[in-house]
Amino acid sequence: MTDVASEPVQAIKESKFGFILKRRFAPLFVLLQTATFNDNALKNALIALITFGGIAFLSDLPSAIRVPVAGLIFTGPFLIICAIAGQIADKVDRGMLLRWVKRAEIVIMLIAALGFWLVDIRILAVALGLMGAQSGFFSPTKNAVLPQWLTPKELIRGNALLNGFVFVVVLVGQIGGTFLVLNGTMDAIDVSGTKLASVFLLGVAVVGWIASEFCPKAPAPIPDLKINFEPFTATFSAIGKAFKAPAVLRPMLGIAWFYGLSTVFVTTFPDYVASVMNYNASVLIMMLVLSTLSIMAGSIFVMLFGNWSIWGPEAVRLSALGIVGVVIFIGAIVVLPSPAFAGEGLGTAEDFLANSQTPLFLGSLILSSVFNGIFVVPLQAMAQRRADPANRARLMSAGAVLLNLFVNLSTFGLIGLAILRLPPKSPFIMVVVGSAIVAAYAIYRSIKPIEHPTYGS
Repeated sequence: MTDVASEPVQAIKESKFGFILKRRFAPLFVLLQTATFNDNALKNALIALITFGGIAFLSDLPSAIRVPVAGLIFTGPFLIICAIAGQIADKVDRGMLLRWVKRAEIVIMLIAALGFWLVDIRILAVALGLMGAQSGFFSPTKNAVLPQWLTPKELIRGNALLNGFVFVVVLVGQIGGTFLVLNGTMDAIDVSGTKLASVFLLGVAVVGWIASEFCPKAPAPIPDLKINFEPFTATFSAIGKAFKAPAVLRPMLGIAWFYGLSTVFVTTFPDYVASVMNYNASVLIMMLVLSTLSIMAGSIFVMLFGNWSIWGPEAVRLSALGIVGVVIFIGAIVVLPSPAFAGEGLGTAEDFLANSQTPLFLGSLILSSVFNGIFVVPLQAMAQRRADPANRARLMSAGAVLLNLFVNLSTFGLIGLAILRLPPKSPFIMVVVGSAIVAAYAIYRSIKPIEHPTYGS
């Protein structure tokens, strides 16, 4: 078994990306991507069945409310379990914990397979909730183990590589989940596709489990830690620890905002494309493709250039540049007219591309996504490096709790906007206002950066 205590030291002598094929990174990369695919494929299949497939789910409510509620099925269990998981990840070997998480995913995908086979929305909702709980274990464990397996200089590159591919896998999962369960016209259920989805997701879970068995040891910092299994007090305790470590809390809040604004887009676009712009799911898929690849492009930029000294300590200025770009280009989406289809029925991707307003709209979407990727990657490395190894997993669980609080607040905000019947672009205005506040603070920190102590493995 690889000695993780010595391997990061040896990595200093390797090339900049020599860690990629090592056991301290490669298995984690594979199991993260497989989990991400299954999360998003299952969630978007459920949303597609509700939005385009005509499946009854809270049918008395408009789709602008039903879709955010469906999203809460995943984030709710994540939020409840995450603080408990952070304690466990500080108490037991994190490599072993990752293996058990992936074993649990196989059981969950068997439940999802039954739901897809029967096209039963209730079973799929149960599976999605269980995946949320499973992700609640995975998230703090992954973030705590990265500084244990990578050197401080490798963290930005490792995070950029993980997240760059995560965005692509999110895209593939979103498209795959939508495409498999709908027919070729993207407006009705494909029963054979739902059965194929049941087999495919189970196969992906098996690949992730096999990868997890190759994870090296990651000894726990506090083996005698007493676990608080009461979710509410555990959550408040984790958040309290984060507030006592403000240097870690600040980047975690930035990460939480990134996921909050991403939730606004992912949750808003299905109904916005169908009900406001009047296009079918092919246009939604096109927008998801371009947005996700653009976030990946931003992450790759950070991976290649994030360690340059011009960005200041821990690439603070690079992150500030990213959030400023987000404000500018999402603001452009608000100001520019949306390329709506004026014909009968729902327009196609071809109709969308033929619209004269589409180039500026897509350009703004692409650039806002590139800068979003540039914004978030340095923040993740900051939080991991600054966290004390003795309670790193609990601090990372606090970050995941904050992340999901922002996601849930964004979701409830969308529900509130729908109830108040505010203009369709109100969610984008909400993102611009929140991002402008984050940008103001990021610019301030860029002008007056602070050198924070960082920890190794």
